[in-house]
Amino acid sequence: MVYLSKVILAIGAHPDDCELGCYATLAYHKHEGDDVHLLVLSKGEAGGPSDKRVSECKKAAQILGADSITIENLKDRMIPTDFQTIELIQAKVNALQPDRIYTHSPHDNHQDHRNTALATMTLYRHVNDIFLYESPSVSLEFTPRVFVNITRFFNIKLEALKLHETQNDKYYVRTEAIAGLAQYRAFQAGMLAIHNHSKAEAFDLAKLTL
Repeated sequence: MVYLSKVILAIGAHPDDCELGCYATLAYHKHEGDDVHLLVLSKGEAGGPSDKRVSECKKAAQILGADSITIENLKDRMIPTDFQTIELIQAKVNALQPDRIYTHSPHDNHQDHRNTALATMTLYRHVNDIFLYESPSVSLEFTPRVFVNITRFFNIKLEALKLHETQNDKYYVRTEAIAGLAQYRAFQAGMLAIHNHSKAEAFDLAKLTL
């Protein structure tokens, strides 16, 4: 059976969001031969110098082997759900015609994450699949329904996150925190019964077309 490659678009509010939420899954897509594109809506200036954060993000995209990365200039901590955000996402969707989008969950306590998710949802009818990834600030309402075995690609996620040196003081980028969550998601998915060192990334579903 011939595998038909897909076009994947990952959307993050800040320069390290995709790395935290879905980078190992994106590495899996690259391994499968899919095109992977990144859209970052802000330069993350509230978390460090914007030029440094942009540089870190671009280096991480090289680790992934991303086919493109676009970093927009919405204001960190003030990303809206209005036409400005929607038009940025719509333009990228029109250009790429992605088969699947990975984006934030609306069940997130960070307003930029939540608003990015809501803006993406307005394009519901234009994309076959929309998967919602978790961030360190997801609320208790985040309910994973899809688990991706990322064991082979976990190191790419770690390497990419280590490039975000401006975020080294954050507890959630510690290797043990990232590994612990990935192993817990693997436990939820029943993967540890097969391999004790399995890792997983977890997603909620906004839309899946079969």
